Amino acid sequence: MEKIIVRDRILNRGHVNSSFINLCNDICYTSCESFIKSHGLQKIMKMLYCEEIDNDILEKSGLYQSYSAIVESQEDNNLFKCLYRIDEEFAVHLSENIYLYHLIPKNGEVYSSVIPWFYADSKKYYGDTWWESDDEIIDSLYNLSVLEFLKRYKAY
Repeated sequence: MEKIIVRDRILNRGHVNSSFINLCNDICYTSCESFIKSHGLQKIMKMLYCEEIDNDILEKSGLYQSYSAIVESQEDNNLFKCLYRIDEEFAVHLSENIYLYHLIPKNGEVYSSVIPWFYADSKKYYGDTWWESDDEIIDSLYNLSVLEFLKRYKAY
């Protein structure tokens, strides 16, 4: 199962895409580089992702340093979470609890290549992990009905 890094900040549904449309103002950008050159990374991060970054070079920002730390350790930190990607739209975070995240798509739009991590537009509690392994929980997500899953993982 693929693991992905997700920013631990839930954005409003449709915010990134709408902000991108407003920022572009009918200009069609063909590359991430031309988009960043035109608007500057700090403005893009603020407008699209509601992030204040301390540098116009992403790799030198504190946010990126926190991202790099989780990539290396594969352990959650205060800014990012490591999730299992269930499909194109959903990922699950397994700690002592089970949270299902709805991902903001990264489907080839210019803005989606500005950052290497994902954002989500919703996060739902789905229960407690108890003594189950990650593989067992993921298998349950695929194979149990919603009601069976909620009962099994005490999500009530």
